[in-house]
Amino acid sequence: MKTNLPTAWAICDCCEGNGKVDHPAFSNGFTSSEWADMDYDDRERYLGGAYDVPCRECKGSGKVRVRTTPLTFGEKRVLVRQRREAEWRAESAAEYAAERRMGA
Repeated sequence: MKTNLPTAWAICDCCEGNGKVDHPAFSNGFTSSEWADMDYDDRERYLGGAYDVPCRECKGSGKVRVRTTPLTFGEKRVLVRQRREAEWRAESAAEYAAERRMGA
């Protein structure tokens, strides 16, 4: 179902308008020993963004379409329900993981 709701362009929150984000492989960063093992050129390439990947949210454009009209009451109810379900799933997964770590 396609709707013709008013939208506007906005800067992507994920990449802050750059269109690129850090490669997921580097999301935890480097240890100081790993950084020390890298030569100068590798460090410069990393800091210069050579390993960045296109943003998944904006597909590399740096901008996204956002709705300019407020949510209806029904839409708010659906959103609240989705958020509660997501929160419940996250809590359940955390409990399950804790039980597995305890050997249950």
